[in-house]
Amino acid sequence: MKNIRLWFVLTILVFGIACLRFSYTRGSIENWAPVHLPFPGSGLIVASSFHIESGGKFDLTIVIPISGDNNSVRLPVLPPIKSMLKVTTTGENEFINTQYIEAFWLSGETGASHVYHFKGSQIILPKKGKYKIEIVNEDYDGIFENYSKAGRMIKLERFEKLETSLLYGLLHVLSYIIIAISIVGMVYLNFKKAEIRPNRKAGLM
Repeated sequence: MKNIRLWFVLTILVFGIACLRFSYTRGSIENWAPVHLPFPGSGLIVASSFHIESGGKFDLTIVIPISGDNNSVRLPVLPPIKSMLKVTTTGENEFINTQYIEAFWLSGETGASHVYHFKGSQIILPKKGKYKIEIVNEDYDGIFENYSKAGRMIKLERFEKLETSLLYGLLHVLSYIIIAISIVGMVYLNFKKAEIRPNRKAGLM
């Protein structure tokens, strides 16, 4: 019976570690926003290699912080913003996907410093693995020229509901609780085992 209890506690410990690894890899920033690159100027190329733990749909997003002298400037409220970006994504097993993004839509504004988010086309990455993305700006980005001092960032962000991200965070916390309980259980069982042995020896005497 004691061995069964010990194996049960060990099984719970392994389960907790597996859940912790799953929540850590699936919920990590590398899996949700694997690419952060400067927005390329006209005729320029930016590229990055990355790894994701699960496939899915990803939004190509331009992030523009406006601060200092640019606070008085406002971007157009109505989309779209015309562009001509050639985005090539390559991966394992000869995977290759090339898209031309001709417009970005204003999707939101966050923070007191006015950080604007523009979303372009979605990119589908079929499965877990290593990828490389190459972005070529084949057009003049005059619409952004007033914001060059603030800098521009282009990101690849996973397109999933916010609830999914929160679930990974909750699973992360629960995993630590499961591991802690299983460790306490193992300590308790070993303590009881050590307590029984002296009693047996005393009975033999």
